[in-house]
Amino acid sequence: MKQRTWENILKLKETGEIVRMGIPFSTSCKNYFYDAGTGKVVELNVDEKEIIDSLFDATISIERASEIISKLDYSKQFLKSIISENLFASPILKKFIPLEYKYQEENMEIQQLIIELTGRCNLRCKYCIYNDYYEGNRNFNTEDITFETAKKAIDYVYQHRSPERLAITFYGGEPLLNFDVMKQCIDYSLENLKNCNDLSFSFTTNLTLMTEEIADYLGKIPNLSIVLSLDGPAEIQNSARVYSNNKSTFDDAYRGLKYISEAAKKYGKLQFIFNSVLMPPYSEEKYNQINEFFSGLDFLPENTSVRTSYPCKGSLPQSYYTQDDPITIFEWATSKYLKPGFSNNKQNIYSVLMETALVKIHNRQIYDEPINCSFYNGCCVPGQRRLYVCTNGLYKVCERVGNTPYIGHVDQGINIETLKEYYLKQYEQKSIKYCSNCWAFRLCDLCYADCYDENGLNIETKLTYCDGIKDRYKKWLILYHSALENEPKIIEEIDKLEIT
Repeated sequence: MKQRTWENILKLKETGEIVRMGIPFSTSCKNYFYDAGTGKVVELNVDEKEIIDSLFDATISIERASEIISKLDYSKQFLKSIISENLFASPILKKFIPLEYKYQEENMEIQQLIIELTGRCNLRCKYCIYNDYYEGNRNFNTEDITFETAKKAIDYVYQHRSPERLAITFYGGEPLLNFDVMKQCIDYSLENLKNCNDLSFSFTTNLTLMTEEIADYLGKIPNLSIVLSLDGPAEIQNSARVYSNNKSTFDDAYRGLKYISEAAKKYGKLQFIFNSVLMPPYSEEKYNQINEFFSGLDFLPENTSVRTSYPCKGSLPQSYYTQDDPITIFEWATSKYLKPGFSNNKQNIYSVLMETALVKIHNRQIYDEPINCSFYNGCCVPGQRRLYVCTNGLYKVCERVGNTPYIGHVDQGINIETLKEYYLKQYEQKSIKYCSNCWAFRLCDLCYADCYDENGLNIETKLTYCDGIKDRYKKWLILYHSALENEPKIIEEIDKLEIT
């Protein structure tokens, strides 16, 4: 590690390397510096802030920064702190943490199998990634998976499962269009996977095909969580979530919600997670309207939560985005959170969003001394954290990756060499030089789903996300330390949470 002197640190500014060393940020009360090499956040006094600002402000010259440092008697003490905390010592990132050992037979520990039940859907949501407009994924099709194919995948994952947990998830299209196979898979798993320490099930549904009979069956299933795709009240839901004939869906979805909620109340086993996709134009009024809708659903299980997301990049024509300077959901949520009288009820659409941000910062990697490697940004361990089986029996790394290289088949298992070539070697070779020059590389949550196509990693696509990720994590650092200053009990509570 190069000796840290003010001369060497000023050299980092001169060469432009200072930007990879960290980021200064401020709350309404205090000033801080996030150090990229160690992951530490240090509070800055007035003199320290002046020095840090002179280093990171591109409009301040080397000469002026040197003058500021030399005139402050405190700079010598600050340098001692920098050295003792191993700040400004982030080495050039040479590699990502090796994962090859994970693919030895004895180390295979798949945690989640995702079964594509069908390529069919009875809706044509305007932002859907399976629409013809969006080029990053397949289009809708008429293919269903057979139970025989799904069973092979279940058996394979069972033999290569994690000793801690195994989750079986159903995906589509709309999974309830192939409910008979879903039911066969659940019944088979409950009967034959009894040795699993923690077996759970989940699926995503638009609710329009939910019946009393289906709801009653699902209500009896242990450890079942359902992601409910509902965007909000009728006006908002019907603006984007429509049938193929453009007919509105709210009434049918709400009826389905009542059916499954009654089953949840009857058997006391189900967990609900709403997923609300936020369509433009964006406004505080719209966010409030959505929030009032979900928080007012008083018939839901107590552990219900609401998550929000924006349409995937490229899934909507640009003409939908009519506002030049919209208020983001994060800006709106921050205005609600940490304010007098706020409610942390997870049916408020800001609660899970804020908790996710806080947990990401709270659980960040922190080292006493920086190391020269890092994990693969926000990527899962491919083929282990999740395994996605398509209707035709081919394996992909997860349900979100779209048109990307396959990694195996139910008849042959995972092709380890293909997986290593496309999802480990290629990702590292194309990404490492860019990650080496980024202060947020240890925080980054970018994954394969954001930047892969049929040929593997598209580095140009990946780079389009970088500025947004850095901006978001700076905002999250500010939020976290604002909470730490004003509502430390919130930090105590999120210490108990695990949000992925």
